[in-house]
Amino acid sequence: MSHALFSRFINLCLLACFFCGVLTINNGFAQEQKTPQAAPAIEEWSDDFNGETLDAAKWERYTFQGGGGGKLEVKDGQLRLRSLSETRAGVRSKKVFNTDRFYVGGTVAKVGAALPAPGERNAPLGFATLTILFDGSGNNRLEWILTSEKTLQAWAIINGRGERLDNGKLGTKLKNPQIGIARRGDDIFYKLSDRKEQPQIALQKTLKGLPKDFTVMLYGFGASENNWDALVVQAAKQ
Repeated sequence: MSHALFSRFINLCLLACFFCGVLTINNGFAQEQKTPQAAPAIEEWSDDFNGETLDAAKWERYTFQGGGGGKLEVKDGQLRLRSLSETRAGVRSKKVFNTDRFYVGGTVAKVGAALPAPGERNAPLGFATLTILFDGSGNNRLEWILTSEKTLQAWAIINGRGERLDNGKLGTKLKNPQIGIARRGDDIFYKLSDRKEQPQIALQKTLKGLPKDFTVMLYGFGASENNWDALVVQAAKQ
């Protein structure tokens, strides 16, 4: 077995243990729990954006605020997005997942500043947003955001009301980080890694009553330049 395949196998084993509560990952160390459970089977859905166009079997263009349009291209192994001012538009997975135990990770290739509005001298902050959508309106969603200043923002939007979950002090120096959202029942974990190691927990929050059905969206608010190297969903089978 190659090193890459072995590492993938180990990560899937750790993920299965994380889902069933046998262990958690904290500061890079696995911590055994007192009441082990049977590890669930895990399915993986992913895209490395290595084609010449967006995979229409996996993705669709999607907007839940403002107009559509903007730039969308797949080039040099990246999904490259830039929409219009005051919009939330990008791509959404066609697959609807059904589980309350999952990990979704998006590897960010670049976050550029947004295009300035007419009359503005300075370019606004840019955003690359990994989103878990629990409905078709965007009123119920989780978001993990990397900005063009390398800061991080964690949001939960429930019934249209947004709550920022982080303390405004999170950031990263990683060049191409994988930003990830994991769920284990009512526990939500915002994670960060460089794809070479098991994702580390940056923030944990308990949110009750979230649906099991979800889709995944990638976008940058407004005219933000946001490029993505890959997206992976690892979900426990129900």
